[in-house]
Amino acid sequence: MADMKNTIDKTEELARKIWLAGLGAYGHGLNNMQDGYDKMNDKTRRFFDDLVDQGTKIEANAKSTLDKTGDKLKEQGQKLKDKGEKLKTQGKNLREEGINLNITARVEEIREKVASKLTMPSMPSFSNDEKLAELNTKMEELIDVVAKLSATAVVAPTAETEEKPAPVKKAPAARKTTVKKTEAAA
Repeated sequence: MADMKNTIDKTEELARKIWLAGLGAYGHGLNNMQDGYDKMNDKTRRFFDDLVDQGTKIEANAKSTLDKTGDKLKEQGQKLKDKGEKLKTQGKNLREEGINLNITARVEEIREKVASKLTMPSMPSFSNDEKLAELNTKMEELIDVVAKLSATAVVAPTAETEEKPAPVKKAPAARKTTVKKTEAAA
């Protein structure tokens, strides 16, 4: 039995060594992992810091570029706005002028149509001298006729004209209006 006890003791001791070797391997792996983690954490932190620095530079460049572009866009936008206002004013003026031109053209067209439909009587044109000469001639003829008539009337009165005075005509009497009794009662 002693052999057996010796073999069991050796087996227990071997099992214990295997167990301790496993724990050692686990501890070694844990230490290696811890070292790797620390190294990786260090590298990660440095990598992260590098990325932050690079991002800061890119952000500064982008802001600068965007500010310049924004200023250019604002300037161009203001130019476009000013140009739009100018075009709006020109359009308004053209619209008003167009309306005025259309109204004026339409009025002229209507005047021409009316003038072509109407025939105005033509008045003879006399000079005042000719008219006065003509009137003087007629006046002299009338004076001569009146003189001849009055000379014959004074020289030879006829018997008929002396004896019989001309009958006097009376004006017709105005009608009297009678008011009806029914109208007066009302």
